[in-house]
Amino acid sequence: MPRANASPPLRRSPLPVAIALLCATMSAPALAQQATAGAGAADAPAKSPELLDQVIVTGTRVQGRSPTESMSPVDVVSPVDLERQASLDFTDQLSNLLPSFNTQRFPIADGSAFIRPANLRNLPPDETLVLVNGKRRHRSALVNLQAEPFGTVNQGAQAVDFGLFPASAIQRVEVLRDGSSAQYGSDAIAGVINIILNDNAEGVTVNSQYGSTYEGDGDRFQSSVNLGLPLGQDGFFNATVEYFDSNHTSRGSGRLDAVAVGEAVGAENVPFNGLGQRWGDPDADGIRTFFNAEVQVSESTSLYGFGSYADEQFASSFFYRTPVGVPGVGPRGTLFVDANEDGLPDPVAQSIIDSILASGGSPSDFVTADPSSPSGFVALNPIFALFPGGYTPTFGADIEDYEGVFGARGELASGLRWDLSGRYGQNQIVYSLVNSINPSLGINSPLNFKPGKLEQRERGVNADFVYPMETGLFAAPLNIAFGGEWRREIYAVGIGDPASFENGPTAALFGVGSDGFQGDSPDSAGTFGRSSWGAYLDLETKLSENFSVGASGRVEDSSQYANQIDWKLSARYQFSPQVAIRATANTGFRAPTPGQINTLDITTTANAAGTLVPLGTFPVNNPAAIALGAQPLRPEHSTSFSGGIVLTPTDNFSLTVDYYNIDINDRVALSNFTIVPDSPEQLALIAAGVPNAALLGSLSFFSNAFDSTVEGIDLVANYVTEVGQLGELNFTLSHSYNDQTVDRFDPGTIDSNRIFDLENQLPHHRTVFTTTFRAASGLELLLRANHYSGWEDASFSDDPTDPDDPNVGHFGSEVLIDLAVTYPLFADRVRLTVGANNVFDNLPDRESNGTLNFLGATRPLSSPFGFSGGEWFARVSADF
Repeated sequence: MPRANASPPLRRSPLPVAIALLCATMSAPALAQQATAGAGAADAPAKSPELLDQVIVTGTRVQGRSPTESMSPVDVVSPVDLERQASLDFTDQLSNLLPSFNTQRFPIADGSAFIRPANLRNLPPDETLVLVNGKRRHRSALVNLQAEPFGTVNQGAQAVDFGLFPASAIQRVEVLRDGSSAQYGSDAIAGVINIILNDNAEGVTVNSQYGSTYEGDGDRFQSSVNLGLPLGQDGFFNATVEYFDSNHTSRGSGRLDAVAVGEAVGAENVPFNGLGQRWGDPDADGIRTFFNAEVQVSESTSLYGFGSYADEQFASSFFYRTPVGVPGVGPRGTLFVDANEDGLPDPVAQSIIDSILASGGSPSDFVTADPSSPSGFVALNPIFALFPGGYTPTFGADIEDYEGVFGARGELASGLRWDLSGRYGQNQIVYSLVNSINPSLGINSPLNFKPGKLEQRERGVNADFVYPMETGLFAAPLNIAFGGEWRREIYAVGIGDPASFENGPTAALFGVGSDGFQGDSPDSAGTFGRSSWGAYLDLETKLSENFSVGASGRVEDSSQYANQIDWKLSARYQFSPQVAIRATANTGFRAPTPGQINTLDITTTANAAGTLVPLGTFPVNNPAAIALGAQPLRPEHSTSFSGGIVLTPTDNFSLTVDYYNIDINDRVALSNFTIVPDSPEQLALIAAGVPNAALLGSLSFFSNAFDSTVEGIDLVANYVTEVGQLGELNFTLSHSYNDQTVDRFDPGTIDSNRIFDLENQLPHHRTVFTTTFRAASGLELLLRANHYSGWEDASFSDDPTDPDDPNVGHFGSEVLIDLAVTYPLFADRVRLTVGANNVFDNLPDRESNGTLNFLGATRPLSSPFGFSGGEWFARVSADF
């Protein structure tokens, strides 16, 4: 598929290349002279040299291994890197540091406006496994259903909520950029992100930060306390409490119809002072807490536990609804029905009036009296009088999340290390809708709703063992790791308040349920679960002082899918202290979640004409989905390969370059159907007895829609030098090239726009260049440049392959500069940091799509760095 300014594709032949590079790695001892083992390059954006030798625990079960010795690329991020940024969101913080990790900001996108999807290697967020202290983290309850124009790369994903992690609770983050399903189980296709919690055993650290955007909105405040206490002789208890409050931003222009309404009735009567709706970040506030503890109960055994609790509130604008009675502006269909487009409300059928009377109601509560109609009433909803300037619903969410992991670990006299643990995690989302109506209830409709709640519950038990066996055959012990895991995952849909889903007597005229986000009825509510178990074997050793190899295998079974068997092979050869090569090959899988299998959702989106239409997403076993061809979902399967070189020409310089290729089959995606009157799709829905089939404008369900190939190159370079007696200067350059191609898709599932967006909506190139200077006086300076290559967006396109299609957005490359200065006070016990992200207030190119411009969007909604512009911040940290 042609793409403007696309980078030339890399040659795709993963299995032959994998075999060749693995063979090259394994034949290296015969090709090289005898060399002593040396350090490789650290795959870390770390600013402090001590992190270059940080012992990692992700991607290996060998004790004492550093990123320089890893057979797979691993990035290590420190909490200092996370905290010295304007954003209070861990998702943004990580994205600013790692070019292979991307996120977007989606306003007016239901729950995705609050729980933001993030991509590792430009794959959906649920194809990255997230661990906390090496244990699987539970998912969010949100199934991402965003549709055009809100970016469709993440459509359908159900993943971990990264926004729940406060930086003060984190000791470091390890990002394994390699497929690892054979080691960790389902979801580890793109890689693994392991968040290691703070284990400081003494002292109190207090942090407070305030900032805002250059525009003067979006004020952000955050304050946290971290407490460390000793437990026994070698134990610890560490706890973090954080409060945050972020105000909304607004970057759109006035909708054209809202401007016209404002001229007629006064801008003060139109929502958002005449804009109609708001394009920007949501209002948000909440509390986040974490604890981490361990205590020794004997010389060889300890008990441990860690967990979290968060309660967050969000609110964001929905689309504007036009009023009745403004010349030249078509009123919202929830208020006014004019099928023949003569500018007058249609007559109401006598059968509807009879139904209202039979139920004991008054027709004038639902429709408007008009003697010109045979029934005496016309399709004008009397509630229209409450909204002379139209109305814009405010969509909100109260997110409550908690997790607890407890276990015991130790080491036997034989050297066998063991770890037994159990975990429980739950994420709950309670939705709210303010300033909306259920149009089928007429003037009896409330204006505020609770459309329902979603819950994701997970529990699991793990047994892990590691034994370094001395065989006398190798240069190091044969590290044998084995274990098993049992998991139970439950997705629950709670019933909304009755008015949010009630089918009133005028439903056939004005629509059903709370306008903008229909509530969950008893028919869509329920509890859906799945159990699974897995067992693994992981072997690592050194065949010689310079030659490390590894092999892993895992079998996993569940109550819904047949056995999944995955493998991984790894190798690393050190030619000299300055040069090493490494390679891995692996298979992986991701099972569709109970949430994806059972989601039923009715929301509102805009079509290509800017008209609001109801969008229904149905489970694959729902009659509506079956009528349009839905089939049971299958797991996704991947085959991956990576190979790279590690260079350390000097003690203070390192460079790694890694190529990767990931083939994924049977990827799960939303199949979308546009429903128009008397179309085959609508007739099929009516024939299947789907309620209110005539009111749906679009219908979706999950399917195994397509196969794709993702490949790219990651580069990481570190250089550290002393500047005389002044201090230390550190340079880090990270670059990620990524290209995704849809190799196959099933007709009737995804369309050409979705394919185009998958291949082009995220930048192919990202570069992060960071310079830090640590003066001998304690002063620290940070300069960071983030480069994003251009990207394209096919929202509302008629043919994205047509270079002249005006609805295909082409957005140029951008560079964002961050600055921060940290000054120590009171013998370094207090640190003052001032800085700014996006210092020069850089924005993406203007949006040229006519529909989006009509809706008031002036910047691309798919921007990988948002469109809020520059932000400044001031931070005070104190140690006690």
